Amino acid sequence: MIEVIQYTPGMTIEPPCFIANMPNEVYHSHPEGVSSSGLKLVERSPAHYRYQAARAPSRAMEIGSAIHCALLEPERFASDYVLLKDVKDRRASEYKAATKVHGTECVLVASEADQVAGMQEAVLSNPAMSERLNAEGWRELSLFARDPETGVLIRVRYDLLTVSGIAVDLKSCQDARPDEFSKSILNYGYDLQAALYADAFEWATGGPLGAFEFAVVEKEMPHGHKLYLPDETMMQEGRRRYREALNLFAECERSGDWPGITCDGPELISLPSWRVAQIEKELDEEFV
Repeated sequence: MIEVIQYTPGMTIEPPCFIANMPNEVYHSHPEGVSSSGLKLVERSPAHYRYQAARAPSRAMEIGSAIHCALLEPERFASDYVLLKDVKDRRASEYKAATKVHGTECVLVASEADQVAGMQEAVLSNPAMSERLNAEGWRELSLFARDPETGVLIRVRYDLLTVSGIAVDLKSCQDARPDEFSKSILNYGYDLQAALYADAFEWATGGPLGAFEFAVVEKEMPHGHKLYLPDETMMQEGRRRYREALNLFAECERSGDWPGITCDGPELISLPSWRVAQIEKELDEEFV
């Protein structure tokens, strides 16, 4: 079993360490280390990472936090969130009054409350999903560890890390079917995240993570849901991506140079490779 310490304001981070109950805003604003989200920005360009602007949470992000809380910490959701089931509009005076007391992130109007409740009901009524999300372990567990190759401090935050060593990452989506969610994996860099979360655990503990899983839930009714285990090809590609980005990050920190996307004149551009493959296949079929 891993050793977990409790967060205290102003605490000194001494990696490797697992920290429970670290507020989300404290984790994301920590001045040291780089997260998987940061490495995805480095992939775009180091300048995009270096000059990223601090952003207030969007409403979509606040609803995402509510979904995570409802599915992973239902007792805290029941105590911390205010569900205004008779209020349809966030312009209503009842909503504005409630947010002055509880903050916008913890107050949901009728449509938002219905969406979260529907996802909660659909997922927790499924034995496989319910067993996984209710497993004994730590929710919103932060890990700080150093990459053994570059010495860079890495930050990861597990939605759920079970005592048996399974990391579960909860994702809301439009379509939970395998072919569709695999597109989300590619578009949002979930492969990089999965590989980094698995390897950071091993850097911190000296032993492998038992498994990394995606718990996927559709946002709209009937809230289809699946548990996915990344295959070896996905994990290898994720490792290639984070290693390339992490090495570049380390070099930028060393040199102080954070290059952006540059233009050296016109260059050819084509359709996405998957569409090119489709066109080539269609052309081949015309001549059969």
